[in-house]
Formats: sequence, C-alpha cells, structure tokens
Amino acid sequence: MQLAVDACLEGVKKGQSPFGACIVQGGQVVACTHNHVWLDIDATAHAEVCCIRQACRQVGSVHLTGAVIYSTTEPCPMCFTAIHWARIERIVFGASVEDARSFGFNELQISNATMKDVSGSTIDIAGGVMRDEALAAYQTWREQSGKAY
Repeated sequence: MQLAVDACLEGVKKGQSPFGACIVQGGQVVACTHNHVWLDIDATAHAEVCCIRQACRQVGSVHLTGAVIYSTTEPCPMCFTAIHWARIERIVFGASVEDARSFGFNELQISNATMKDVSGSTIDIAGGVMRDEALAAYQTWREQSGKAY
C-alpha cells in the first residue's frame, strides 16, 4: 500500500488528481502508477486502470490471476469492473468513496462491497488500509494551486 501512496503523491506533484495504485502478483510488484486523467486527457485513465494496463503488458496477459491491487481510494465502478475482468483476486484500499466525495470528487455513491454483492463477484475486499495516509495525499492535493477534479 505504501507504494500506491507514493505513486499517488508523485502524481499530485505532476498536477494529477490524488489517486495511486499498485499491483502485486506472486509476491512481486508488477505495476505501480498514479492517475493519468489530466496528463492523457482521458477520463478513463484512473490509477487502477493505468496500473492494470501496465501489469498486463508486464506479464503478457489480460488475466492477472492471483494478483492483489492496492489503491489509495476505493475503486469506482469502472475500475472495479476492470479489476474483475482482469481476474485480480483482491482489492486493498485506503480512503472510501465517501472520503473522495468529501474532497469534491464526482464519485458514484456505490461501494465495492455493494458491487461485489450485486454482481456475484468473488473479489476479496479490504478497506481502510492506510486511510490516514491516503487522506493526507488528498490534503496535499487540495493545498496545491491549480488542482483539477
């Protein structure tokens, strides 16, 4: 999780929104990055999606079976779906959807637990891991001038 927080802060320094993700498979880090929405002018370039793209290229497969994704914030529905399709086994996140909304982000009010229940997904979910560090990254982002939502 610390690598995801570090990636998030790296992105904030580059003018990106405060989101980071890291994928570990077989005990090895296969990808770690931050949100690229503003950098790539791409609304789908969330940290989790960018991380999945990197990891798939790294391992040479669209399936990341047995992998764990660490995300500074609870994945949105798009990211949760991408995680499901990539067959990632576990999501570990820091801040919640509600935390992101409290900083002004346009998050849908649907939790990963609800998406898992509704979809019948088998993804294991652990939230609130290093939440204080994730919230501190939001605060760092907020204090910067020219922040983008």
